[in-house]
Amino acid sequence: MFAVLATNFPKIRQATLNCQLDRGLGITITRPRKCCRTRENPTVTTSATELADRTIVLKKNHPSERSVWLGPIGRDARVDALRGFLLVLIMVNHLPRHPLHRFVSQVFGFVSVAEGFVFMSGLVTGMVYGRTLVKSGRTALRHRALRRARDLYLAHLCLYSFALLAGLWGGLSIAPRFSSLWTAWWHGATLIYQPNLFDILPMYCVFLLLVPFVVEQMARGRNVLVWLFSITLWLLAQWGIGGPAHNPSWLNLGFFNILAWQLLFVAGAYFGYRKATGQPSPVPASRLLFTFCLVVVIVLFTLRHQGVLLGRTSPLFNTEIMLQEWRSINHPFRLINFAAYAYILWYLPRSVDQRFHQLSLSRFLRYLGRHSLQVFVWSIFLSYVAFSFKQPWHSLSPVWQILFVLGSTLSLVLPAWVHEHWQRTAAVRNSIPRLSPTVAP
Repeated sequence: MFAVLATNFPKIRQATLNCQLDRGLGITITRPRKCCRTRENPTVTTSATELADRTIVLKKNHPSERSVWLGPIGRDARVDALRGFLLVLIMVNHLPRHPLHRFVSQVFGFVSVAEGFVFMSGLVTGMVYGRTLVKSGRTALRHRALRRARDLYLAHLCLYSFALLAGLWGGLSIAPRFSSLWTAWWHGATLIYQPNLFDILPMYCVFLLLVPFVVEQMARGRNVLVWLFSITLWLLAQWGIGGPAHNPSWLNLGFFNILAWQLLFVAGAYFGYRKATGQPSPVPASRLLFTFCLVVVIVLFTLRHQGVLLGRTSPLFNTEIMLQEWRSINHPFRLINFAAYAYILWYLPRSVDQRFHQLSLSRFLRYLGRHSLQVFVWSIFLSYVAFSFKQPWHSLSPVWQILFVLGSTLSLVLPAWVHEHWQRTAAVRNSIPRLSPTVAP
């Protein structure tokens, strides 16, 4: 049976993609035809798991579409691997100071893990909710986005409540400005107070509430309107709007200016939606542009580490401002640095993915990426616990600190495994038919 499914998978996928649906929006979305073939040896017997991880090669001239390898059916393995990689960096970076910090804290230039994670979240959102709009319509899109925003909010509320209670028994106090536990709790529950470590999930909640509007406007062909609105908000943030200086004293939205960071999320959603609906990439695949991005990355990397690479005691630029204040508002300088890295990764041929796909490290990262919310929540929990024991942490030797960092990173598998087990149990439970109770004569 699996061999039949594997043989006919390209045809089944093609029939699904070449659909024309009208869901009350007055739009018709047509997926372009793609010639697909599977790289498989017919003499080799493969397991069901290997069939699920089948590599599909697309005969395209575009370098970004030379081959697309899929993880579990319906997922993009490159996206999962990148998300898993970013989750690992988040875990390592969010622990108290340790010897590995210098290798993960904005080491690639004036760009951090946060930019990549927000953009990738928008990319996945655009792909998932774009398909939902095409297949199930506007109502299903809104319901799904609301459910996801609810899940994120409940996860944030549980983490925040735990941290408040732990602070009463010697843990790190995250709300020292409030006189009572109740006041601190309702400020956090209404998202008007977002301390460090607890300002990411609320931002995603707001983004998801806006996803139906953004995706529907893209479906109507109003991409220019979406971009103009998003860029306008980003420009306001460059002038300080949305920052602590312009907010009232009772409003603390955390380190990230949401007006600035929404641009990365919207950009990711735009590219994800185009991919989900089969539209060609608006970005040209140019060797000249690829070379230009390489030059940008090298120059900014050199400026980032000018003290080591150039031997300068007096830096050309104030790197502290570029690494902190500019990061909060998603400064154009940092945005260019991120865009250059994004283009380089996008331009790389998928044959690189196929080689990386065979490594155990790739399977580990993809596994984390498939359960990103659960893994991220677990990482925030571990970070809070580690900062609650900050003094004992600093008394440890560097070797023990590194061992704790590695142990925390490996423990990210636990929430992923629990969530996967729960998903399988729920799927089995839902597949069992419910018998109606018999009525006694």
